[in-house]
Amino acid sequence: MTFSILRLLIAAVCALFAVAARGDEPPRRASGLWEIKITVSGQPTASVAQYCIDSQADDLAVTAGGGVAQKDCSEAVAQHAADGFSIQSVCKLGASTVTTHGVFKGDLQSAYSGEVQAKYSPPLYGRREVKSLIDARMIGPCAR
Repeated sequence: MTFSILRLLIAAVCALFAVAARGDEPPRRASGLWEIKITVSGQPTASVAQYCIDSQADDLAVTAGGGVAQKDCSEAVAQHAADGFSIQSVCKLGASTVTTHGVFKGDLQSAYSGEVQAKYSPPLYGRREVKSLIDARMIGPCAR
């Protein structure tokens, strides 16, 4: 996966998780070691990373996206469903506006998965759109 495509993906994922899911309370994963796999359409391999998450300090905008937080958002809406949630956001990334839509299933306690589509205007790193699949699962306690 090229560095620029990975940066696009990270920005899209961060934009998704920068919003609150239920009122003022953002979604929070259970405390422990999480493995997050991101598969970008058109890329031959997935990106897999592990994060030690503290549910009291969980900031999905930072940890799910590999450390890059999306902060300049003019719209950020999350809606709960019975088995997950959907998120839409409009954020700035440099000179580009990123419009992101994602649908996720799972409880954020043991696993979640979702599909993400991010559109860039003007194109960012030559890409107008990035689609990805995200699969995350709790794999155990964090090493001390």
